[in-house]
Amino acid sequence: MQLYYPSNSIIHFMHGFTKILIFGLMFTLIPLFMDRPSSLLLLLLVCTVLFSYIRPPKSHWLLLIPVGLLAVMMSLTYFFADMGGEVYVHADLGYWTFQISSGNILYAITFTLRMIIWSLLFFTLLFTTSSEDLVIGLKTFGLPEFVTLAVSLALRYWSLMIFDVKTVMDAQYCRGVDFRSGSLLTRSKHFASLLIPVLFVFLKRFRTTSFALTLKGVGRRNKRTYYYHPRLSAIDTWAIWIAVLLVAAWLTLHWFYDL
Repeated sequence: MQLYYPSNSIIHFMHGFTKILIFGLMFTLIPLFMDRPSSLLLLLLVCTVLFSYIRPPKSHWLLLIPVGLLAVMMSLTYFFADMGGEVYVHADLGYWTFQISSGNILYAITFTLRMIIWSLLFFTLLFTTSSEDLVIGLKTFGLPEFVTLAVSLALRYWSLMIFDVKTVMDAQYCRGVDFRSGSLLTRSKHFASLLIPVLFVFLKRFRTTSFALTLKGVGRRNKRTYYYHPRLSAIDTWAIWIAVLLVAAWLTLHWFYDL
């Protein structure tokens, strides 16, 4: 499954540098200074509208499910610490102390909302930016060559690894392994049987990639050249200025009204 998909939204026509600056840096800093759940809910609504504007397919919407579950599971750790406030439930579990208080609930909700907001911004960046544009955007920031190469390989292997897992699952299914029926323990054992063949497929692909990079002289001091090198357009200029004004306006409101 490819994370990037083509569309005709304005965000798709922006430069990779612009989208990394806006969605990867500027807008991700705002939730860190928000402590009220009402402010975070309003920002979450804005991010959801923005995410819906790029019109991702249903398969991309499903990626939000594991992110939401992970955010909820990580927020549960706040109930094993004393965050202050009125205590509703207190249980001594030996080394750990579990309690539900107004402070724990507030911190858990705040963390969950921040995680979902960051995920929406991160997915908006990945769904609207191809791997080539993302690498060019990072290169515009002046990052070293090995950083941009590592990012491009990671993005490339994301889709290849999913394809390899699907291939191994199809091969196991042809050999009689059923991943769709049986109890939870039985299905877990069947999925565990994928680990060894998938691991060998990954190692083989990594070895081939390392040989190819070595033959091409990657790691030398000579500078890489790029055939595809887009430049910032008027849309990028307007988007950056609008984002700067929005962040400045929010900082002003936060300074005077503590939003």
